[in-house]
Amino acid sequence: MNELDLLIETALRSRATDLHICENAAPRVRIDGAICEMKAVPAYATPETLARQIFSRLPPKVSEKLEGIFAKGGDIDCAITGVMGIRARANIYRSQSGQQIALRLLPSQIFSAEQIGVPFVAMELCKSKSGIFIVAGANGTGKTTTLASMIEIINNSKRSHVLTIENPVEYIFKSKMSLISQREVGLHAPDFYTALRSSLRENPDGVMLGEMRDLETARTALELAETGILVLATLHTKTAPSTIDRLVGQFPSNEQPQIRYMLAESLLGVLSQTLVEKKNGGLVAAFEFLKSTDAVKNIIREQKNHQLIDVIQTSRNLGMCTMEDSLLSLVQKGIIDSNEALAKAYRPAEMKKYLGQ
Repeated sequence: MNELDLLIETALRSRATDLHICENAAPRVRIDGAICEMKAVPAYATPETLARQIFSRLPPKVSEKLEGIFAKGGDIDCAITGVMGIRARANIYRSQSGQQIALRLLPSQIFSAEQIGVPFVAMELCKSKSGIFIVAGANGTGKTTTLASMIEIINNSKRSHVLTIENPVEYIFKSKMSLISQREVGLHAPDFYTALRSSLRENPDGVMLGEMRDLETARTALELAETGILVLATLHTKTAPSTIDRLVGQFPSNEQPQIRYMLAESLLGVLSQTLVEKKNGGLVAAFEFLKSTDAVKNIIREQKNHQLIDVIQTSRNLGMCTMEDSLLSLVQKGIIDSNEALAKAYRPAEMKKYLGQ
């Protein structure tokens, strides 16, 4: 077992989600959302040594290409398989203090949607034949894990072809009832847009898009959803309403009416999520869920997105929930405390009312 595997194994034993290696400093890990120095550090290895060990896990042509990019001053994103089959997403970069490596450690098994706590109605939507479903949230809140759980629902229940477009590929799927084809940007396609444009020729029933990073990718995702393909995608947005604002707002003003109409017709729902620290240690997901209804479609068309939160609050019987609803439920179950709920609420004033403060 080399130095990289020893570090990953030590980080996993401490329940870490992330591992950071810096020049001339002790490795640090992220546990329950907080960064701290790694305890019982194994044999020291420089970031340069660890980077070579990361590159050695990649196909030779990919390794050669990435090493060339890094030598010219670029950052490197890739995914590797380490000790005990654990997958890790790696970013190799330079800073004022020298070369650094950030590793996101992925669970060895894909969590089920039930284990994550995904609302039941959202689980059902991912079985739809067409439309676009968006998972939103800040970086590091588990969006990829939630998307993986949704693909597994399809994989276990439908005879279909699901194409994933990721940078890099994180979870590795085994085809079951469905055929799962995974493409990595930079390895199997030059960029998200090119991979998405060519997806129609690959006969998919569903496409999982790691991120709608630019205008053309977003436009193509909406077009695919309109043509009868199920699109699952992520956005780095916070609330369900702000996700709609962000998606439409990135288009030129003269195109926005058409984009609002396309989105209104094809949107299945928006699942916004965050991670909350549990009373007894560990993290649990909390969600805000917006399901597309006739009222939601009209609001999007008429550019009245500020009314979406009212629709969520008055449509709990349809399975919708605000972030505050989700947090309150976790408090009532004794999973998190009220201070943590208040800290993670999207609307603190509303959360205070729920908590009777």
